[in-house]
Amino acid sequence: MAKIWSLLCFTLLLFTFNTQAARLAIVIDDVGYRVNEDNKLLQLPVAVSIAILPNSPYGRKIAEKAHQQGREILIHLPMAPLSQQPLEKNTLHPAMNREEIARIMQDAIQKVPHAVGMNNHMGSAMTSNLRSMEKVMQVLSQSRLYFLDSVTIGNTQVTKAAMGTPVPVLRRNVFLDNIQTEAETRHQLNRAITLARRQGSAVAIGHPHPTTMRALQHALARLPDDIELVTPGMLLNGDQTARNGIKPRETKPVPETQWEALKRVKKILSDNALFNTLNRYMQKLWGNQAGAQNPRRTV
Repeated sequence: MAKIWSLLCFTLLLFTFNTQAARLAIVIDDVGYRVNEDNKLLQLPVAVSIAILPNSPYGRKIAEKAHQQGREILIHLPMAPLSQQPLEKNTLHPAMNREEIARIMQDAIQKVPHAVGMNNHMGSAMTSNLRSMEKVMQVLSQSRLYFLDSVTIGNTQVTKAAMGTPVPVLRRNVFLDNIQTEAETRHQLNRAITLARRQGSAVAIGHPHPTTMRALQHALARLPDDIELVTPGMLLNGDQTARNGIKPRETKPVPETQWEALKRVKKILSDNALFNTLNRYMQKLWGNQAGAQNPRRTV
């Protein structure tokens, strides 16, 4: 009976730790044009990362503020879409040669200090072109940045293009605000949470819209206990900051220690009615067995 009880306790502990393993990364794109919105963005939990447009007027200033917070920074690199729409300066096009791509990318890296990653701004035409993305990955392999595929088109070639290079690649799972309402952002955030629980992790991308900021400020303060808010770099194999030779800075919220996790497990179990009923029953049973094995001596 004692072995069965031990197995039950172990199973409950294993279940509890597994439910806490889901990791969610959130990246806010298009940063650098709106001072008020960008400053509100910096009030979100520090694990929320930002992707800065390299030719935006306030991008460098926001990058410095974010770096002081310990926030993860990406370069939001403009890439050509299939549709006709206004483009950012120095937008990458499939027709560009490797030298032109390298020049634009190096310029972007200089304009966004402290960046550890890069993702595409628009880019359905560029990211669906394997040869073009191979050029991008060849250049990126010299910078020690990871690449987050925003997945703006279904047949993206980003992952395939990175094969054979040292560039780590992540993929976006959910867009938070294609429809700009607080209700839609909350709905998409819940989708991302469900995916994180199912897959172990998920990446969500949003934008500095007022509705998005309000929804995230409210929702992230009430994340479920089994969801850990992380940076995209933390989803890669190994610590991205260590790979880049950057000394990690203390950030908030920080991952809980093993002792804190065990205390949380204890609280969860102590609040569980079934666990308490079984515990009382087993204590009584063990007490009866101990009494039978060690009867009281009479004189």
